[in-house]
Amino acid sequence: MWRSDLASFALITSNEQCVIGKLCIANKGSLIISTVYGSRDVYSRRILWECLGSHSSLELPYVIGGDFNCILSQDDKRGGKKFKFSIAPQGMNSFMNSFDLHDVGVVGPKYTWCNNKSGGARIWERLDRCLLNSKALEALPHAVNQHVARVASDHCPVVLQLNFQNFQHPKIL
Repeated sequence: MWRSDLASFALITSNEQCVIGKLCIANKGSLIISTVYGSRDVYSRRILWECLGSHSSLELPYVIGGDFNCILSQDDKRGGKKFKFSIAPQGMNSFMNSFDLHDVGVVGPKYTWCNNKSGGARIWERLDRCLLNSKALEALPHAVNQHVARVASDHCPVVLQLNFQNFQHPKIL
């Protein structure tokens, strides 16, 4: 980001659950970027969905990534209590559907969080993910969400690899 001739980032808003900004890449176009650290409280996450949704753009590629502190299905969990499609995953699913957000899939470890307990008490969950709207999928068709091995945290780092060589800003008609 020190090379303003290549790219610039302008902060749009931030709060305790997210940072949202506009990334402009020289000769390539612009994206809305959001990083997330979702509250563990389902009712506080409603504020997150409202904030992210209010900055959603149908004209610009939108990329959201981070720790959502929410799983969407039994497939996102191993160990612990059985998954229920309760108010938390319903809220996140509704948010994703309302704002045309898609999970780009994963390379690397399936789960991004572990409670670090042993034996039958161990729980693995996919709490961290990257979401892209259709414009971002169009502009960045080779985007790859990579989960890197856990080292010093109970979470895996998540890296969204973008092939900017082929970045094509969608044309607005």
